[in-house]
Amino acid sequence: MTREKWKESLADPKELRKTFGGVFDGRTIQTLSKMLQNGKITSLDSVIKEGKESKVLAGKGAKGSIAIKIYAVESANFKRIQPYLEGDPRFKGVKNDRASIIRAWAMREFKNLQRAKEAGVNCPEPIAVRDNVLVISFIGELPLPAPRLTDSEVENPREIFEDIIRQMRLLWNKANLVHGDLSAYNILTWEGKPWLIDFSQSVLRGHPSATAFLERDIKNVVSWAKKEGVETDTEKAMAEVIKPF
Repeated sequence: MTREKWKESLADPKELRKTFGGVFDGRTIQTLSKMLQNGKITSLDSVIKEGKESKVLAGKGAKGSIAIKIYAVESANFKRIQPYLEGDPRFKGVKNDRASIIRAWAMREFKNLQRAKEAGVNCPEPIAVRDNVLVISFIGELPLPAPRLTDSEVENPREIFEDIIRQMRLLWNKANLVHGDLSAYNILTWEGKPWLIDFSQSVLRGHPSATAFLERDIKNVVSWAKKEGVETDTEKAMAEVIKPF
């Protein structure tokens, strides 16, 4: 859907919701309209991922193919979200209403991606964020996103595993971050490399649960590697991740 067709569709929001499977509420339509007006988004093409707490669309922007992540305001699990926000000094004083919390959650993923990208991690480039909408670079080739690691037939699992550990090491040592939700479901494979995605739960190294989250991430990655025949263990992987450059 181009910018021009989008403007036409605003006369009938019900038709717009039907086109994209009902993913838009009134607030989201307004936010996307503003991002279309300022050129951050130039077209919306299709829905590529639907979850309870967020939906991801494919589209185009000034920098090429993009993914548009829309955080659901009404169905978000606040009991899951709040511990991450409360332990993050970057987001002190966030109001305790749904819209404010989801705005902070979207901004938090944007800032986490900035840190990761600046540290050299293979991850989407954060392009823009507004209210409950995050725009990032698209990993894959429109209209299809790159496959998840769990869905990929990997020819070189040891190389992929070692690369993932290197990405985690960059996160820990240079971005001062822990992904916090890393597994074969949140890693894409593209052009022979692993790409880390979904950084909304990432925490700073100073977070009280940072080490526990890191251990969980490593266990998930090691579990995948062992299933692929890679000889490794959590202790060795942990030592490699936290080793300074």
